[in-house]
Amino acid sequence: MSAGLFGAGATALAALYGFNRANSIESSGDQIAANLLAQGNQLADGSTFQGYGVTSKLGNTSISSNGSVNMGVGPNQQMQNQATGMMNSSTQAMNNAMQPTDQRQQSIYNQMMAIQNPQLNRMQAAQQAREYAMGRGGVRGSQFGGTAEDAAMARARVDGSNAAAVAAMQQALAEQQQQTNMAGTFGQLGQQQYANSFLPMSQQMALMQLAAGDADRAQTGQLTGQGYLSQLALGGQQTQVNAQKVAAELRGNVLDSILDNLGGEKGLLSYFSKPDGG
Repeated sequence: MSAGLFGAGATALAALYGFNRANSIESSGDQIAANLLAQGNQLADGSTFQGYGVTSKLGNTSISSNGSVNMGVGPNQQMQNQATGMMNSSTQAMNNAMQPTDQRQQSIYNQMMAIQNPQLNRMQAAQQAREYAMGRGGVRGSQFGGTAEDAAMARARVDGSNAAAVAAMQQALAEQQQQTNMAGTFGQLGQQQYANSFLPMSQQMALMQLAAGDADRAQTGQLTGQGYLSQLALGGQQTQVNAQKVAAELRGNVLDSILDNLGGEKGLLSYFSKPDGG
């Protein structure tokens, strides 16, 4: 076997091996790239905000992974109904307060006179009985057309009527003011009750704020774990690349050594050139 033929064959085998190794490295690089992409997708999924929620006696509230909130707790309907009733009462009282007091004054006056008249009538009847008993019945005075007792009784009736009229006016105004006060009181109570109807939501939101701190800690732990995973995975990929690089360099050095020996007088070429070696 000639040295030239053997050297050419060895060179061809070395070249073929080199091309195969180059293709293998390219394939390995493609695989590493695919692995890194898969790892990136895994890390993206693993680090996604998962959402959180609160379950209490008030209800269930949750925040989904896209940030949308399902409150699950609404205002207290019973309180809102009570608030509506109070506001209606406030409106009715205010309407009453805005009405003229004339009719109410007359009604109060009539009631007061109805209370006075029976007593005055009894007093007048007793007076007239006394006058007739004393032979003074029918006596007429110059001012009121009767006796002095008749004049006093007439004045009593006028004074009572005047007093009833003033008292009726004062009472009607007092009732009007009372209606105004009631309107304000019912209005304040209604507004307060309406605000209180949202307390369940406010309390649930306060619980959500507490839960948000725990969710942040959970998210921090989740991201930390994903960070460790990415570091280890990237370290593994780098180790693989380094190992492949060292292996390729080692194989290349071996091939270079073989080719160098094939070209030497005392190397493998001289061995294969011997009659018994070829």
